[in-house]
Amino acid sequence: MSLSTGAFSTGVPAGAQAKHRPTARVGSLGPAALRFGRSIGSPTEGHLLGGAHLEETPYLRIEPSDSAGDVRWGLEPLVTMIDRAARQIRRQFPDAVTSVGHLSREGGGEIDRHRSHESGRDADIGFFVRSSTGRQLLPKHFVQFRGDGTAASWPGAYFDDAKNWLLVQALVTDPEAHVTHLFVAAPLRARLLGYAERMGAPANVRMRAAEVLQQPHGALPHDDHFHVRISCPSHMSACVENPAMRSHRAAPPIAHGRRSAGGHAVVTPAPTPHGAALNPLPAPPSAAPPDQPGPDEPDTEPDVPPASMPVPVDDVDG
Repeated sequence: MSLSTGAFSTGVPAGAQAKHRPTARVGSLGPAALRFGRSIGSPTEGHLLGGAHLEETPYLRIEPSDSAGDVRWGLEPLVTMIDRAARQIRRQFPDAVTSVGHLSREGGGEIDRHRSHESGRDADIGFFVRSSTGRQLLPKHFVQFRGDGTAASWPGAYFDDAKNWLLVQALVTDPEAHVTHLFVAAPLRARLLGYAERMGAPANVRMRAAEVLQQPHGALPHDDHFHVRISCPSHMSACVENPAMRSHRAAPPIAHGRRSAGGHAVVTPAPTPHGAALNPLPAPPSAAPPDQPGPDEPDTEPDVPPASMPVPVDDVDG
């Protein structure tokens, strides 16, 4: 994986740096802060200094609808967690490509269509989509799914239970980053946890996933992508863990006829303490065939997604 790091602001005019090197200022950050970058403030009122840049690879792509503007910066633990998860899925499924949407801007701050993503701790990750034969489909936009695994506006496209659960499993058991939220619609949450139980995933991994997989309150349900958020690293005193309620910003556009209440804090169970022991992550059954079509699934490959698919709205405060 290739990582680029954003520059730290020194506050010293360019012409004066040769005479007055800001060694004390940089030294005060410590090696951990220099490696991770700095998350200042909360996901809804924050900034990012010295973040890492998520690079595209053969196993990881930026969702085309979210590629403009280079909103691909985050704390180093977030960026490397996404890359590790994508590599793990690729090892299990050799042709798998993980689709990622927005992280944060290089310096953090507000992003259109988002209430959060301001401090380098949030990322949107697209669902894995399959055809009835198990072939991965790579749409230009995030794809909406119902609880039965069918796509709301793309006949013949299905929620890929195996790859999506493997993604969740990799994120919640990551050895470096600590996931506090993994926003997803309630019917898809139930589908993922049910699949994990049927596949024999360890009980402690399923419990950890159940804690962080939550449909956000007062917001769009997240039925077209995952929204992952990591905790503040322990050395970052300026990082604010829990966002405040946002009521002053206008609500995003309404999508698919759903209404967003807007401005509501998200209430989730207390996260598992960072560093809590988890069993080693087992490899899912690689020899298992792709999900077989159900009785109502056609055997034909679907066409490309309809051109009218809306740009997703990430309406999360908390």
